[in-house]
Amino acid sequence: MTIRGTVAIILACLLTASCGGSASQGPPGPPGPQGQQGAKGDAGPPGPPGPAGLQGPPGPPGPASQARVIRVKCATEACTASCNVDEVLVAAYCGPSRRAATVLSETSVSCGIVPSAAESPLVAICLRAQ
Repeated sequence: MTIRGTVAIILACLLTASCGGSASQGPPGPPGPQGQQGAKGDAGPPGPPGPAGLQGPPGPPGPASQARVIRVKCATEACTASCNVDEVLVAAYCGPSRRAATVLSETSVSCGIVPSAAESPLVAICLRAQ
């Protein structure tokens, strides 16, 4: 081919390419069918804590204490202690050395009839019997 022929072919190609221009498009067609759902992604970070809720109503009252501790100062009083009628004596001791108390009945104890600071206090534990 000659140079004139090559130049003519290049010009023809350029003219053809430049004539294509942008044509106006028609209205869009209807949407296609929905695709399948993708795989589940990873969980995101936890969000901030929410506001505190309202305080709930108070609960029912609990059972009354089943145990009662009695302390008697033996330096000023007679050193005896008694449980109530519906209670049972569980344990008792006299003074800081925890000497054994004398059991008088199922519900009463004594550390002696004479007041004594060495025997003080008399500690008795009573338990409510059901």
